[in-house]
Amino acid sequence: MTIKPEETATIVVAGRRFYDWESVFVQHRWTEAFPLFRFTAAERDRPATLWEKLQFKPGDECAIYLGRFLAISGVILVRQTSYDANAHGVMLQGVGMTWYATRGSIIDEKSSFDGMTFEQVARKVLAPFGINPEVVGTLNPIPFEKLQCEPGENLWNFLERIARPKGIVLGSDHLGNLLLIDNHNSLVAAELVEGDNILKCQATISKEAMHSNYLVNGQPPQDDSQHGRQATEMRAQIAGTAKRYSPLLTNAEQPVKTMAELQDRAKNEAVWHEGTEIRATITVQGWMMPGGGLWRAGALVAVQSPMAMLNMGMKIETATFTQDNSSGTLTTLELVVPWLLKDKGDYRVGRGVAVPEPGDAKSDTKPPETPPAAKVAEPYPDDLSTDTR
Repeated sequence: MTIKPEETATIVVAGRRFYDWESVFVQHRWTEAFPLFRFTAAERDRPATLWEKLQFKPGDECAIYLGRFLAISGVILVRQTSYDANAHGVMLQGVGMTWYATRGSIIDEKSSFDGMTFEQVARKVLAPFGINPEVVGTLNPIPFEKLQCEPGENLWNFLERIARPKGIVLGSDHLGNLLLIDNHNSLVAAELVEGDNILKCQATISKEAMHSNYLVNGQPPQDDSQHGRQATEMRAQIAGTAKRYSPLLTNAEQPVKTMAELQDRAKNEAVWHEGTEIRATITVQGWMMPGGGLWRAGALVAVQSPMAMLNMGMKIETATFTQDNSSGTLTTLELVVPWLLKDKGDYRVGRGVAVPEPGDAKSDTKPPETPPAAKVAEPYPDDLSTDTR
């Protein structure tokens, strides 16, 4: 297989480079704790000096380039060597630099974060790991009234637990940053067009997770200003897209101070359910976007595929770069509706209509009323096809 310069994968460790790979797998996961990579090299007609260069070992920190673009700043975790009299092979596996922090435990004497915003909490727990979180958008500024972590709690699990009620999405990037993602606006970075640059597409449109209403009950700490029924019967709700009455009631995971907090929690519950309505997996040739540069997780792209009923903007949640002798050089993109990943930009494309978010949040202490029963119209036998072939 002839490799073009823009399709060459290179691992650099302490100034040493290796690029003669049998297979390449690099995966950016925007909403996960760290990216992944896996490389294999097999003996063909290589001179012995090339194998001497491939003396990378677990624990080595590395930079991975796809073409001339940095794909991952990471660390090698596994080296597997296999050989016999006729063959010699090596496999390297590793992860992005955020692996160190996200798998670690929080060591804090007081384990208390009362009165702090999510960003303040994140910066405090990440500081011992030498990481400054990268903020994407405008984070929810409402502070936690009371907040503690469990002794030895995993850092990623803790931050994800407290991010959900705030509607904040955790993620990571190729540079080794931990991402704190909230409402932001993106411009379309590239187009994916059926019959042009889309090699393969698998798209799913599903309403399985939808409800008619999303309700959240909350309870603040009782004090002189909030007590009795005022404190115990706080409820917020937001409209969903189910046509028939099918509510979902959730209890807030922790005490809330205001109705605004409860409204945010109800909105986020709706987003997590309704946002899974459309998902698409699209494969393209090569690793570069039409305008240049690597496909990046977190980017907004325009998808035009009549067969998949897609003509809209979608967000890249995962980008997987692969290369081998059988399939060549490919990028596989896992796409979701933008607002599931907090993108509020104008993502309408051409005549396409953006998938609407759930309705505006509103507070209400009463459950929605059940609509009148409606009979499902049945077709007359004359309208049914008699073709039994």
